[in-house]
Amino acid sequence: GLPVFYVDGQSMGNEQRAIPRKARIAVVYQWSSKPEESKVFWRDVGDKTNNEAEYLALLNALSYISTNLAEKGSGTVPKRIGTITIFSDSELMVKQMKGEYEVREPRLKELKEEASMLMERMGSIELKNVRREMNYAGRWLEGLWKGGSVQKL
Repeated sequence: GLPVFYVDGQSMGNEQRAIPRKARIAVVYQWSSKPEESKVFWRDVGDKTNNEAEYLALLNALSYISTNLAEKGSGTVPKRIGTITIFSDSELMVKQMKGEYEVREPRLKELKEEASMLMERMGSIELKNVRREMNYAGRWLEGLWKGGSVQKL
């Protein structure tokens, strides 16, 4: 069902532990079955690891949902919208968010707690793993997919 979001974070220089790394995130919001009608939001997030960038992408999607789709008073996702699915190709993040994997890193723990709090407050949001090649946000970051309108966060 729709609407759906795709999130991805990318950190250049993460492999070499180069300082500083250059990370950026993308969030794709799709409300119709036509991918070209989607919105792509992106921004540079500076010196972050891949995992931090994944969480920041998720937080940006949640923030967008909270601001634009949730009810103003209660902050919950309205029944008429139904469940909003957020797709990520980060199995680590999805399993950490579901409590299947432990989060040891303090910075990630902070980001996870923030995301969990937002998801709990809004309700009706589910996070699902998707294959890398099916993640529009990741494909956009790699220049492999055009998407609809593009907007810097």
